Amino acid sequence: MPEVLIAQDSRGVLRITLNRPERRNAITVGMMNAIREAIEATRTDKEARVIVITGAGDRAFCAGADLSAGDTPFKPDFAQLNLPFADLLRAAQGSPVPIVCAFNGACVAGGMGFLGICDFALAANTARFGMPEAKIGLFPMQIVAVLRDLLPYRLMRDLCFTGRLMSAEEALARGIVNTVCPADQLESEVETLIETLLSVSPVAARRGRYALRTMADMTFEQMIAFAETQIGPMILTEDAREGIAAFNEKRDPVWPNA
Repeated sequence: MPEVLIAQDSRGVLRITLNRPERRNAITVGMMNAIREAIEATRTDKEARVIVITGAGDRAFCAGADLSAGDTPFKPDFAQLNLPFADLLRAAQGSPVPIVCAFNGACVAGGMGFLGICDFALAANTARFGMPEAKIGLFPMQIVAVLRDLLPYRLMRDLCFTGRLMSAEEALARGIVNTVCPADQLESEVETLIETLLSVSPVAARRGRYALRTMADMTFEQMIAFAETQIGPMILTEDAREGIAAFNEKRDPVWPNA
């Protein structure tokens, strides 16, 4: 069986499933590369509308890097400028397609990287979140880069330095996940969200994710100046014309780019 299941349906929903339930979906370098390549393809695939990432089984979403060999797979290869997991995170940040993560169980260590890069986080009530790296002599260096703007200052340090696990309910209360539901309802919640995302303009979603990413580290003056440059091109798209026409005609839009 492949370690990652990757399939895109006729609606443009790209599903990525970490498929090592016997190892709590711990990720290998091969898995990192396969996920990165699938996400990178959405940059040029106009049919892609939504990315959904989840884990196989009901015990874990992702237990982080596979340490079964007794070593870390993140040893640097100084012939390479980048690490595979960092490149996966870069690809996710650069994708123009909304990313949904369905946390069906424990999400710890490297698994928390997926929490940091997704636009929507849906969790089963059995899910747990944490960064226990300090307990084995490591630190979640790459993970904090994508969690910096998601986790409050003190919570970030709490999780990093204590290695404790945070319940799904606590994650919801802190605004870190969108929804918590019984495990047997998780797929239904994902499907409802997918249908909502598919109902909006694909061009607006792509341009919007690009804009949110680009403005992330700008000052207000830089953000508002950048936003000004985006209004003209956006209003000239076929999707904008159709959306405005549908609004005025009191009907559902039929997106030409869907």
